Parts: sequence; structure tokens; C-alpha cells
Amino acid sequence: MNPSLIFKIANGITLLAWLVLILSPNQLKVIRNLRVFVSGLVLGGVYVFAIIVGNGQAEGNFSSLESVRSLFANDYFLLAGWIHYLAFDLFLGTWEVEDGIKEGINRWILVPVLALTFYFGPAGWLLYLILRYVTKTIDKKVQPI
Repeated sequence: MNPSLIFKIANGITLLAWLVLILSPNQLKVIRNLRVFVSGLVLGGVYVFAIIVGNGQAEGNFSSLESVRSLFANDYFLLAGWIHYLAFDLFLGTWEVEDGIKEGINRWILVPVLALTFYFGPAGWLLYLILRYVTKTIDKKVQPI
């Protein structure tokens, strides 16, 4: 199968999953299904497929930036790297929503956090952790004595 086609399909599935995550009500079952089925099984399966197909076709390794560049010159390893981002960012987004529900964080406040997580995973996670800390701090100050 063509890596460019797999890339487009994986992007479409992931975008749809993010839209469901952002627009669905606080339904833990939906959130957990996105994490298990889309992030884990679908994207995880595509990732493993890309690694297996690309194995032996690429030069390079993970010992230096130049070696990683050589490795990613192979379309299947480049695809695997991209799928890695998609899977883990979606996993992280589902965790943020589930934790936000548990912590009582307003779902609409999470939307910009989720957008940042979608585009720049670690930066979105950092923003979520700051939001979580601030929310907990405000809750402690507001609660009656």
C-alpha cells in the first residue's frame, strides 16, 4: 500500500477522532474508546505495519540527528514517525479530557488546550498541567471554610 495514501487515511481518521473528542459531551466511554481503538489499535497497527514494511529498506538509526534524517528519508519510516505523533497526541488529548472531567475543569476551557495538543503535543500538555494547577489553586481559595 502506498505510504502517501496511508498518510492521508490516518490523518482523516485522526482528525475525525479529535473532532469527536472536542465536540462530544463528557462521556467517558467515548473518550476511552477513542484512546483504545483509534490511538491504540488503528494508529498502533498502522505504525507497526509501516515499521515492518520499511525495515531493511532504510539507512540510518537513532544515534545522531544526521542518522535520524537518513532513516526518515524512507517514506515508511517517515510515515511511522508521523503516526507516532498522531497516536500519542490523541492519547494525550483523551487523557486531558478524562482528567479534566475528574478535576471538574469546564470542557470549553479545554478546547484551546486540545487544539494546542493536536498541533504541538508537549506544549498542549504543558498548558493543560498549568490549567489544572491554576484550577485546583482557585478551587482551594474559593471553597468555604
